[in-house]
Amino acid sequence: MKSVGVIGCGHISNTHLRSWQKARYSQVTGLFDVSEEMANKKAQKFGVSKVYTDIDQIIAECDILDVCTPPATHYDIAEKVIQAGKDLIIEKPLVTDTDSWLKLKEQLENSSSRLAVLHNMKFGLAVQKAKKLLDSGRIGNLIRINRYFMTHPDADRMLVGDKHWSHKLPGGRWYETMPHELYLTHYFAGWSELKNVSVLSTPAALPGAPADEVCFTLQNDTCISNYHYSSNCKLNRRYIELIGTGGTIYIDVLADMLFVDQMSDSKFKRGLGLSWLEAGKRLLQGVPDRLSYMMQRQKGISPHTRIILQFDEFIEGKAESPTPVEEVDFVVKYCDLVGKEIDRQIAEKKAGAGK
Repeated sequence: MKSVGVIGCGHISNTHLRSWQKARYSQVTGLFDVSEEMANKKAQKFGVSKVYTDIDQIIAECDILDVCTPPATHYDIAEKVIQAGKDLIIEKPLVTDTDSWLKLKEQLENSSSRLAVLHNMKFGLAVQKAKKLLDSGRIGNLIRINRYFMTHPDADRMLVGDKHWSHKLPGGRWYETMPHELYLTHYFAGWSELKNVSVLSTPAALPGAPADEVCFTLQNDTCISNYHYSSNCKLNRRYIELIGTGGTIYIDVLADMLFVDQMSDSKFKRGLGLSWLEAGKRLLQGVPDRLSYMMQRQKGISPHTRIILQFDEFIEGKAESPTPVEEVDFVVKYCDLVGKEIDRQIAEKKAGAGK
């Protein structure tokens, strides 16, 4: 049984600790946080036997380190873990610039350490089902991905006030979510290249999203991927369209729900109303979808659980890595490029306004 040390005892560590309780080959034996009081409370809540006051000691004494700290701390902690030859699973984003990743990547190549990044949305039920449908040819060839992330402080704790750590990232709030969009693009469409970034800063812009409307596009030889971020939408909508030559898959991200639309057009169907027919079809699809979702919830299994359990098996040689190196490359590269471009365009606008 491998020993797991969890570094960082904030909000997300609850999900990690519950997930490790289901692992077959590993168990959490220690916690560390800069706040010893917080670590002690978390240890008591989850029955963890030891709280460390020295980060070097928890790294030395545990086989696997699970890092749940803010991104600004990731590089230094990851470097310590890799240099110690320990296995590492870490919250996204792994690091916030390409140079830092390239340094860690080189160290990994010369170390016995194995790495996974919490690309958890890839392990959602709807995303996993969508991948199987795509691979089976259900909607033909994938030609477009549309991702909409529309949020508002009424429903987004990261946009409230000016204190959240995401505000200090390149691109602010958008950098925090961008890894999700990018690893899903890589998962569905493979490597793509950045084509453009469009930034709009309106009078409604917030400290955490000074570019409150952002669109960017990635493209490869077969698929165009579009992304729209908005911090002005009180409806709080987050969904993905996977458009193929023979149909469309819609993923409701917040509900972890999927619909497939393959309805062909005809004069008769137009007369009945395509929207009505699609709504009825979605209702029929939704019943088994929700039953499956509720069963997983009752078992306490989340996307975080699935990726942590696969990492547990990966360490034992019983599964593939949940986050291949090329996927990490892709995410870090384009988070860096898009985040910096958002900041550049905002700075350019401010400079122009000051003239």
